[in-house]
Amino acid sequence: MKSSIITFIMCLSLASVAQVAFEGKGETVDSINTSNGQNYLVLSPHDRSIAFTEERGGAPNSTELYTSQQQTIGGESRSILIFSDWLGEKGMLSPIGFTSDGLYYSQVTFDKGMFYGKVKYITDGKDKDVEIPFLKNKSPIQSGCLSKDGQYMILSLEANNSYGVEDLYIVKKKVDGSWDRAKNLGFQLNTEFQEVTPFLAEDNRTLFFATNGRGGQGGFDLFYTVRQDESWRNWSEPVNLGTQINTTGAETSFAYIDGEEWAYYVSSQDSDGYGDIMRIKFKEEIEEDTTEVVESVLVKEDVKIETPISIVLRVVDAKSGEKLPAEMIFGDSKRIGPNGLFEIDSLTGDEVELKSPGYLPTVIMLDEQLQPGENMIKLSSVAKGSIITLDHVLFHRGTAEMVEGSEKELNLVVEVLNDNPNIKILLKGHTDNTGDPVKNVQLSDARVKTVKAYILSQGINAFRVTGKGYGGNEPIASNETEESRKLNRRVEFEVVDD
Repeated sequence: MKSSIITFIMCLSLASVAQVAFEGKGETVDSINTSNGQNYLVLSPHDRSIAFTEERGGAPNSTELYTSQQQTIGGESRSILIFSDWLGEKGMLSPIGFTSDGLYYSQVTFDKGMFYGKVKYITDGKDKDVEIPFLKNKSPIQSGCLSKDGQYMILSLEANNSYGVEDLYIVKKKVDGSWDRAKNLGFQLNTEFQEVTPFLAEDNRTLFFATNGRGGQGGFDLFYTVRQDESWRNWSEPVNLGTQINTTGAETSFAYIDGEEWAYYVSSQDSDGYGDIMRIKFKEEIEEDTTEVVESVLVKEDVKIETPISIVLRVVDAKSGEKLPAEMIFGDSKRIGPNGLFEIDSLTGDEVELKSPGYLPTVIMLDEQLQPGENMIKLSSVAKGSIITLDHVLFHRGTAEMVEGSEKELNLVVEVLNDNPNIKILLKGHTDNTGDPVKNVQLSDARVKTVKAYILSQGINAFRVTGKGYGGNEPIASNETEESRKLNRRVEFEVVDD
């Protein structure tokens, strides 16, 4: 098809790279830290304010959003704003970022078994909700940052299209001053684990964040990455900030102001312990981009409009690669694919379920992780003897408490048990080989009991589900590195009867 259009072409390289370096080790900011935990720190680029959340036990006893005080840090007077995290009520407030005359913050509440996250804005003593279309956070925590120019907000939350638990999302301000919907920053950054406490540097390209999904020194490590284009989904490989900052504990909430000597962050030597605010001497250099920028305008002419390349999902057996008859379920709709093929005409960011008789279903997102052309969707057989690892059933460190969102994959197990009433399964819990072997067996057994209890709570008969914890006795990978040890920490199920 031909059409007359005016075309504007711009070739702009984003090849420059941030170089991050530190001097010495981090030091505690003793004038701020208390016996309560400090978390979710943000700095104001407009004045010398610091805001953070402080953990508090019990229920909220005040309608006050935050307390304010003056502190002298390194000889400089700063305004300190302290928000409250009421652990007893599973509710929290956390600052997102400052404007020249106000402050954005997150609020998470818990009601009738569900968490609800929103963004709010306070200015001149007036507090109002920030309208972000379709914003939904199912996690008990929510953190974020605001760009210095106020045009971008990056949020850490768990939505229906998250890759695991908390993911990073971009929210852009539109020309009319309203906010657009939150969009996932993509699989190059987000993992099946947690990505939290983002910080966007003043170049609006260099992004710092904390994650427990990329190995490192401890529970959470701090990383940085550089945005490569305007899609906000193409990022450089995240770089660990190194042992000058990251420890065997958990490090989060890295932030700094351009031109200032110190960067700030939150550190805990125990991932289940309290956080302290730290600072470290910091230097960031942006390499100059010498790539020529070419702009040209083509006059009105007839051009051929190419038909977009379609995206095809091919459902196959995970072991043999053979095509499977399948169905695709999205919302209340269903499509049948006798030969396992489904053509996708738009990437909506929505979730769809793909299933085939005798196989464990899977859920995928219709987003940019799908490539033009054919995409293989592998399903695992639930025939007798099959062993399937539940990659997205996660637990809080050192406990048998499931991470919020693990129910997604367990619901698929429940679904396959309902669809195949003769199937019986053995749940198997595993750890790596670090720590006390006896305690590892006890922990893996406790986690199996948690998973079993959830499956039974969904109406599955108890005689169909048994379980056992194996500790570190059945590794599937080396225990020499954190990356391979991570593979050994797993819950799986074996089909013992079909």
